[in-house]
Amino acid sequence: MTIFSLGRASLLAALLVTSARAFPQQTRVIRVGVPVMKNSANRSVPVNWERDRLVKALNGEKTDKKLHLKVQGVVLEAMNPQDVVSEAETKNCDYIVYTTLVELRTQGDPPDRRPGTISISPNPQRGVQDPESAAMNPEFDATVEYKLYRTGDPMALSGAPFSAHETMPDSEVVGQVMDRIANRVFDEVKKRASSPS
Repeated sequence: MTIFSLGRASLLAALLVTSARAFPQQTRVIRVGVPVMKNSANRSVPVNWERDRLVKALNGEKTDKKLHLKVQGVVLEAMNPQDVVSEAETKNCDYIVYTTLVELRTQGDPPDRRPGTISISPNPQRGVQDPESAAMNPEFDATVEYKLYRTGDPMALSGAPFSAHETMPDSEVVGQVMDRIANRVFDEVKKRASSPS
């Protein structure tokens, strides 16, 4: 190889490095629609607030630098499944995540444990509290089931119930579960983005 062609090769390599720095790889944004949480538990929490908490948690997920991937939560207002899908398509959502509050109970309520529930509490065992202490510091068990769908596809891609047991307001216990669901949804989206179609 001549000195001239070596110089051209070096120049070409320098141009490629410079252009890669000038035009970094574009981050792909995956939009996840979140409708209002359904409630099938005996107790209730503000379902719009919990939906908004999940949207905020999805938006708080850090960009995956390896895959150049960011998830964006999108509020969906529709209530019935057909309208949810239509709104998700209008808002360019790639996925929809449905959530259902299946259990919300305090110390005196009967248990309703679902098989396969993933506990996010370090020690999910309920302590024995006297009535006065229980009134001052109520303990709540919350279980929320999620199902992730690709927009327009009726087959669920993933889903599981998550539960938490904490001494804090019931809506905050449910909110912690929603934060964990956001982590799981982002993991699922990344897995599908990195696998060949």
